[in-house]
Amino acid sequence: MARKKKPEQETLIEEVERKILEAVANAPTRSDKISWNRKMDNMVKLLAKLRPIEEKIVELQAKKIPIFDEIQQLRLVMIKECIHPSEYLVVKENYVLCKFCNKKVNLTKEISI
Repeated sequence: MARKKKPEQETLIEEVERKILEAVANAPTRSDKISWNRKMDNMVKLLAKLRPIEEKIVELQAKKIPIFDEIQQLRLVMIKECIHPSEYLVVKENYVLCKFCNKKVNLTKEISI
């Protein structure tokens, strides 16, 4: 690999760092570097293919947000007006829990089985 031009006002520390980096970068063989660069080019092409797909995903996510907001608003109304449907009820020790609205319903009357 070609050496980088020495900067004009390079300090001693910067020169040592530059020489260390050059030594590490020049360790692989030329064919290894060429092979790696081809792989990098291939990765860049694959990332370019991915970009339009990601943009579509972002657009779809943006369309989802208003729907989620509506769902949340409706759910809040339903929690306030919850009728405690049987499929959401769970019997606990001394109360019944509605899993939809998370309300505890006390067992005031004795229930005969």
